[in-house]
Amino acid sequence: MEVVSITIPAGQEIRKAILDYVLAHRIENALVIGAIGSAVDISVTTPIDHAPPLKTIEVPYQAACEIVGMSGEIMPWEQCDPRLKAVYPDKDCPLFVHIHIAAAMMGGHLFGGGLRSGKAFRAVRVFLLPQ
Repeated sequence: MEVVSITIPAGQEIRKAILDYVLAHRIENALVIGAIGSAVDISVTTPIDHAPPLKTIEVPYQAACEIVGMSGEIMPWEQCDPRLKAVYPDKDCPLFVHIHIAAAMMGGHLFGGGLRSGKAFRAVRVFLLPQ
């Protein structure tokens, strides 16, 4: 398959836009291979302990930021690693959407983690590789 580019306009929720796209195009498995653009109100999860089982905390960043990296996977829940499945609260979502983001804020400060929420600021282009 070919790489798909999704343009998410300002104000739209990034994860929801990606999920809406894959559902509308009947894509069940895909790799998120990158993104470019600006975002705001990002919330990420990060581990708080290095011992299993995985425990995470959600960290909000309300500042506008530039996305410097995004990667992930989208798949049916039954294909998901049970250890990851245990820490994802959105089980009502029809697919497992596992996306990591790295972004830069004012002053060149970087942050990152598992993308929980965030909106496109000007716009975000996400690149998917359907499987």
